Amino acid sequence: MLALLAFLAAPLSLVAGAVLLVLSLLSAGGHLRRGTGRRVLGVALVCALAAGGLLAFETWERYRPPGMAAVDTAAYERPGTDRDVWLPLTAARYEVTALALLELESDADPVYSGFEPQFIDRGAERGYRVIGYRHDGYADFFDDLTLRPDTGLSSGVTGKGLGEYSRQDLGDPTIEVDGHGRATIRFRLVDPAGRRVSVDIREGVTARSVPLNVLAPIGMSSTDPEEFPLFMVNDLEFLRTRHLTSEVLVDDTPVALLDFPGPVPLQGQVRSWAKYTLDAEIMEIFPTDGAEITRVRTTGDRYEEDGTRYLFAGDALERIHLVDTEIVFDPPLDIAVAGKGRVTMTSYPDRGHVAGDWSVTRTGQRSELHIALDEVRVPRQRGLIYRLIVNDRSLFAAWPREYSFTARVDLGTGQREAQWRNADPQG
Repeated sequence: MLALLAFLAAPLSLVAGAVLLVLSLLSAGGHLRRGTGRRVLGVALVCALAAGGLLAFETWERYRPPGMAAVDTAAYERPGTDRDVWLPLTAARYEVTALALLELESDADPVYSGFEPQFIDRGAERGYRVIGYRHDGYADFFDDLTLRPDTGLSSGVTGKGLGEYSRQDLGDPTIEVDGHGRATIRFRLVDPAGRRVSVDIREGVTARSVPLNVLAPIGMSSTDPEEFPLFMVNDLEFLRTRHLTSEVLVDDTPVALLDFPGPVPLQGQVRSWAKYTLDAEIMEIFPTDGAEITRVRTTGDRYEEDGTRYLFAGDALERIHLVDTEIVFDPPLDIAVAGKGRVTMTSYPDRGHVAGDWSVTRTGQRSELHIALDEVRVPRQRGLIYRLIVNDRSLFAAWPREYSFTARVDLGTGQREAQWRNADPQG
C-alpha cells in the first residue's frame, strides 16, 4: 500500500513521494526478513520500482536544464543586393511584458468574469492597464494615468472586442515578485457603472516552484480577430494558496476567485486558478488593419521595421524574426507569384510552434493569399501534472487550428482586403 501511495504521490510532491517510497522499502524489507506475504511483497516491490522510476522522472523534469536552441540570427546577415520588394505580411511585439489572469467564480459578479492586469512597456512610457472581461463577450479597458490615451485601441482578439475604455488612477497597481518568490498583485478601478473594484493579493510562502510555458488561448473566444495572437506566456505561475491573502472587492463586497479544478497540489503546493507571469511575449501576427501592402527597400536581403526583421529570397518573403520567435515560409512566399507551401511560427528555446499551409493564386493584377493553421506543438512541460493540463490534445493546442487568414491584393496599387477568421469562437 505504501508503494502504491508513493507512486500516486510522486507527481504531486517529490518529498511526499520519496518519504512514502522509503517507508515502503523498509516495510518490504521487514516482510522479506520474516518470510511472510511473498505475493504481496512482489506486488509491493513492483509498485516501489514504478514509484522510484516516476520520482526520478519528476525530479529530472523539474530540474533539467533549459533548451539551448535559438533563432539563427546569422541568416539575417546574409549578403544580397539592395532592392524594392513587396512586404505582404507584418508582425510586431505587443507592449505587454507582465500580466496576471484573475478569473472569478461563474456567479461571483453580474458584469465581469475576470480581470487581467498588465504591465505595459513602451520604452519611455511605462504603466499598467487592467482588462475587465464581461459576461456579454466584450472587454473593458482601464489605463493608468501614467499611460497616454490609446485612441486606436480595438481589442480584436478578445471575445466581441472593446467595450468601454477609460483612463483613471489605478491605485498604485503592481504585479511583482519579491526576492523570496512571493507574488503581489494589486490594483483598483471604477467600472463604467460606477462600481469600485479593488484587488489586493499577496502570496505568503517561499517554497520553490517550477513554472510552465504556454501559448495562451487569448484568441480562443474572438469572433472577429484582427491578427493571430501568438501570446507566449513564459514562466507562468499559479498562486500558492498556503498563507495567501486575497481580497477582491466590488463595492466593498467580497468576490470569489475561481478555484483550481480539484484539490490537486502542484509540486506539493495547493494552487489557485489565478496565475501570473513576469515574462510575456505577445506577438501580433499578420495584422489586418492596413488597407494596403507597401514596397520596401531592403539592405541586402534584410528589411527591418520597429524591431522586427524580415529576410527575403529574391522578391519572396523567407523569414520574420521578432524577440525569441521566428516565422519561416517554406518555400519563401512571393505575393506576386502563384505557389504554395508551409508557414511555421517557432518560439525558442523550447516553447513550441504553430504551423499551417499557405497558398497564393494570381489572376491578372490580383493575388489572393490564404493561410490555414493546422498544426500546434505546445511547449514541453516540467512534470506529469502540467503535462496533463498542457499537451497536444488540450485546448492549448486545439484553438489555433480554428484560425485562417485571407488577403486579396491589387498588385497595381498595393490595395488589400485582409481578414482573419476564427471558425469556432469559444468562451
